[in-house]
Amino acid sequence: MTSAGGTCAIADVEPRGVARVEGRVVAIQVEPSDAPPAFTVRLEDRTGRIDAVFMGRRDVPGIAPGVELAVEGRVCATESVPRLYNPRYELMHAS
Repeated sequence: MTSAGGTCAIADVEPRGVARVEGRVVAIQVEPSDAPPAFTVRLEDRTGRIDAVFMGRRDVPGIAPGVELAVEGRVCATESVPRLYNPRYELMHAS
């Protein structure tokens, strides 16, 4: 179900579909320097979790734990937590 702002609940994302979700950053993972660069952000809303993976980066300015973030992209759900690779993003506000 999509809200007025165009976002949907994380629990409602569908594999291979395009989704825009909003949640709070609860964890960040940065690949070590000897691995290909990737910056992974775990978002949570009241319905679930999703990972946003920024390939080729080790940092995204403004993204930190506790920040409210909206991300949009194609959903990859081959693992237990759905992922969006190189999504569009919008910083909402810090909590």
